[in-house]
Amino acid sequence: MRNEARGDVWKVWVYAAAAVALGAWMSPLLYNAGKALAEVSSAKTTNGPLEWLAGVCRAADFPQFYKAALLLAAVILFLPWMEWIHARSGTAAQPGPWKVRLPDGARVSKRGQALRRGSRSLWQCCAGFLLVAGLLLSMGVALVPAGFFTLRNPAEGMGLLAVKTLGGAFALAVVMEVFFRGVAMGIFLRAMRPAVAMGMSAVFFALVLSAVPADGVNVADPDAAGTGFELLGIVAVGLREWRGVVGNLVPLLALGAVLAYARWRMQSLWLPIGLHTGWIFSKGMLASLSSTGATVTTGGLFQQGFVPFTAIILAGLLAHYLIAQHEDETPVRS
Repeated sequence: MRNEARGDVWKVWVYAAAAVALGAWMSPLLYNAGKALAEVSSAKTTNGPLEWLAGVCRAADFPQFYKAALLLAAVILFLPWMEWIHARSGTAAQPGPWKVRLPDGARVSKRGQALRRGSRSLWQCCAGFLLVAGLLLSMGVALVPAGFFTLRNPAEGMGLLAVKTLGGAFALAVVMEVFFRGVAMGIFLRAMRPAVAMGMSAVFFALVLSAVPADGVNVADPDAAGTGFELLGIVAVGLREWRGVVGNLVPLLALGAVLAYARWRMQSLWLPIGLHTGWIFSKGMLASLSSTGATVTTGGLFQQGFVPFTAIILAGLLAHYLIAQHEDETPVRS
């Protein structure tokens, strides 16, 4: 590992741990505030956006507030963390640290791998989306005759459901790829060899997402103080069992590895964004269109275990072929 970039690597891990801890602490507060808003709005008339938010809070359970708290904590800590990553010794002549641009004394290393702009960004994004969405949706439809679940017509119409799911999936994929493969993996690539950086990026991605509880995981008393840490402990205990490792951690590791490889080979975030969008979109569509059977829940079937792992591996192999055949591919420096 290169000594001058070693500090930034552990700062990435510190930021993730701090965001999870802050989110776990905030989640009971957010839950009580949301339920209070829902109760107040049911007693009197409020404006449209507030009424919509109250409806969301009324229908949400504690794990959903926990996920929102994790995201809010990550946003709150992001700017201080970015300033920490580009830390410099302040002087009286320099203004405050809150700048959109890099500070004057920021460490800008020429090592690593800079992202480049390409003329086929849209093509890469669409190709990645079709690879994963085609595979996972096809596997889902193929499992219908086996009796795992049955498909149903959505109440709001297939077209509207697809547009809403696609919009949310793309927005979430962009945010996650900018952080995980743009910022975090960029730091790893400056500090270590590409193969090690891709491995660490996959592990970092899998561990951070493992802090998010799977469907069906909940707590007995969501109003109690420290409930967020209780839910986090339940998630951690699940990862200590082999079923949690094989069913949850391994598919996330595979997905992180495929996305990291696509980012490194293409020197761009567009193919990973397309792949990740297809993954989120497919899971959302299958969950919305399925009537869950008695033996297997749809969320568990397409988020954990053999089905998503197989889809990820196949998508990775096809993405490798796609990259190899890309006419604009150039040698990547290590």
